[in-house]
Amino acid sequence: MTPKSRKAKALERLHSRILECTRCPLHLTRTQAVPGTGSADAEIVFVGEAPGRQEDVQGTPFVGGAGKVFDGLLASIGLSRTDVYITNTVKSRPFVGPPPGRNRTPAREEIAACAPWLAEEIQIIQPRLVVTLGQIALDQFLPHRKISEIHGKPQSTGGITILPLYHPAMSRYGSEWIAILRADFRKISKVMIPESRT
Repeated sequence: MTPKSRKAKALERLHSRILECTRCPLHLTRTQAVPGTGSADAEIVFVGEAPGRQEDVQGTPFVGGAGKVFDGLLASIGLSRTDVYITNTVKSRPFVGPPPGRNRTPAREEIAACAPWLAEEIQIIQPRLVVTLGQIALDQFLPHRKISEIHGKPQSTGGITILPLYHPAMSRYGSEWIAILRADFRKISKVMIPESRT
């Protein structure tokens, strides 16, 4: 059995457990849990915040409006979803109001309940780089660090290289933010191929 098939099978087993998870009350209101997606052999893992409405319906991370921006940013550096692994800090959609409701920031208890799932995803894949998208994701690896101060700057913790980036949803605030996101995504190539630094 090759290392690739071992990783893929381990992820399949993990995803099955995530889909049945009842560790926090979000399982009572979700359509379905949303485990990560992509290559088990990915060198890059992207970690977002939580599923939104479209992700909750489709069962795949980053398929809503921010997902379209994310796909474009990936393409801008020559990557696609099949090259990477994409997941979220929280695996079930947090929302307020009557269904379909409005997305909200996950609560501390919800994040804590899902933390072992994220840790296991990272442990199975063993990527060269973890790209955190937004403050919530950054907090899982580098608590007490502000994304506004370290975005686009590689960090190291626990033997893992972390690249904190803003969440693609920031693109809704205009062209200035789109330019920041594009510039930050270009840093991914520089981290993965150090000789490209100039």
